[in-house]
Amino acid sequence: MKKYTCIFPGLYNYILTKDVGMIPYTLSDEYQTVIATYDNDNYTYLEDTLQSTNFKLDYIEKTENEKKDVIDYLKNNSKDIDILQLYHLRYNLLPWYIITYKLKNMNGLIYLKLDANNNIIDFLLERKGILPAMRRLYVKMIFRFINCISIETKRNYEKLARSQIVSPDKLLYLPNGIQKSSVKLDNKEKIILYVGYVTKKNKSIDLLLNAASKIDLNDWKILLVGEIKEDMTDFIREFFDKNAHLKDKIIFEGYVRDKKILAQKYAKSSIYCCLSESESFGLSTLEAAYFGNYIISTNVGCSPDIIEKTGYGKIINHELEDVTNELRNCIDNWQKVKENPYTHQKTIYDNYNWKNICNKLKKKLEK
Repeated sequence: MKKYTCIFPGLYNYILTKDVGMIPYTLSDEYQTVIATYDNDNYTYLEDTLQSTNFKLDYIEKTENEKKDVIDYLKNNSKDIDILQLYHLRYNLLPWYIITYKLKNMNGLIYLKLDANNNIIDFLLERKGILPAMRRLYVKMIFRFINCISIETKRNYEKLARSQIVSPDKLLYLPNGIQKSSVKLDNKEKIILYVGYVTKKNKSIDLLLNAASKIDLNDWKILLVGEIKEDMTDFIREFFDKNAHLKDKIIFEGYVRDKKILAQKYAKSSIYCCLSESESFGLSTLEAAYFGNYIISTNVGCSPDIIEKTGYGKIINHELEDVTNELRNCIDNWQKVKENPYTHQKTIYDNYNWKNICNKLKKKLEK
């Protein structure tokens, strides 16, 4: 079996069920797969959710210099790595990792998962002037030494494909995926769900709550699942001082560690609301769509791609009026809006299951 190694020093247990863990785990049917990381956590998912004899972690010796640590790891292991996976367009690190790997294994393959949001791609491709032009030339040179470069959304794939910064035969549209769940969708309730950090910064939970205060929620509730960040503490207190009638309508669940319990919350909800200013992908939105939720989202990450596939949701502007109007419309007309959740679950699974996604990657790497 060929050996596939993903370099990801910042791995924690919860990240194993995201793309960082799921790609090597899924590929372990075909390769001996490894994630090279610092020993950051108790990786319990390896013992239950992601059991595979061909998938393991390999710990990088930690000093306080990640660049040096990864280079030392590659010096010692590259000759045994057939496919090296790297993450993110890190201008100051990628060349060093690529050179170190290629000096030890000239015939090895390199896969770069960009995991980049719209702002990062636009910053790279659209800025004018000498320095941005030099940056593009620099990135183009780096990309020549990489065998496969993937991006998560169609919007950014199309921008990269038109840019000529990367060869089309290396570029791959590769969204993140979902795992199949046995949780039933028969007991949906009138719940508007959000999963992620409860924060103003980027996630705009203040915008969601302000919109909720301007409409009649009737028998609907808003469920916020995730850690409450400091920038929301005063806002929440002041919000309920002004809107005491919503205290029983807006529920702060906190962080849910258990994936099965989280799946049940997705399955019980009917609407999922993502008001982020930017997302590289937005896995929570994909998971919500898999569990049959109507998606209300700003134009970020995978949201446009998901809604295009299912026809079940709406992209809105990052404006209070737009959020308010769409929430009001859904609540007031829910009997007309709602559709069979199992139909949309099948569509999402057919397009976003990890097996199919990793088969696309394997085919690209081995062509």
